[in-house]
Amino acid sequence: MTRVHTPSKIVNLLFLLAAIACVAYYVALGVTVRFGQSLDFMWLVFAFLFLARFLLVGHMIRTGQPSLLPGALVKLIHIGFGLFVASLIVIEAIIVSAFSAAAPGDLDYIIVLGAKVNGTQPGGALRNRITTAGEYWKENNDTYIIASGGKGADEGISEAQCIYNGLTARGVPAESILLEDKSTSTAENMAFSMRLVEKPDAKIGIVTNNFHLYRALKIARKTADNEFYAINVPTSLISFPHYMLREYFGVLYGLVTGRW
Repeated sequence: MTRVHTPSKIVNLLFLLAAIACVAYYVALGVTVRFGQSLDFMWLVFAFLFLARFLLVGHMIRTGQPSLLPGALVKLIHIGFGLFVASLIVIEAIIVSAFSAAAPGDLDYIIVLGAKVNGTQPGGALRNRITTAGEYWKENNDTYIIASGGKGADEGISEAQCIYNGLTARGVPAESILLEDKSTSTAENMAFSMRLVEKPDAKIGIVTNNFHLYRALKIARKTADNEFYAINVPTSLISFPHYMLREYFGVLYGLVTGRW
């Protein structure tokens, strides 16, 4: 008679707690930032998967019976989960490696990448980018600032205009700001912004949040042969896990497709 392996109740309970944590984080993110952010539904997907695992294994523990799923499918799920975790660790480490990059002073241009605009006001990520760009310009006021970002369907003004408004309110003169207000992606941010760069060998800083630096620099260096530098913008603690997860998929897509 084949003995059925009994899974650990403690380990299974951890999956239930993980499901609850994912739902709680999804709600907290929606309440403090906003619901409907790009890929925020993934936290509910993870919650569902963790809960499904808890219920399936719980049934095994209670009845002493083998899994309700075919053995081959269980093995496939384990392999897929292992590959996901391994790739997540590697890619997140790559993303974090860009956090320590520092830009020199007196860059010829800095490109402020757009982010969500709420009506006519910057969201948290964009507000931090504007603040960082303004602080850089105050110490390097020969640098031109390229405000980059188009207008989404749910935005009152373009992201570029919002950046412009925020910078001028912080004392940056209008003649130091160039507007690129057509882009809808990071790749377009770079391609369209580079059309405004008049100096062929210009040294350029990329102003964006820490989680986005690695991918932004890779895309910039794919777009042009200029020297590009990271200008690190902090991210709020509540948003950081979500953006890091979202960036995992962005970097993975770029690596798999060879886009950069």
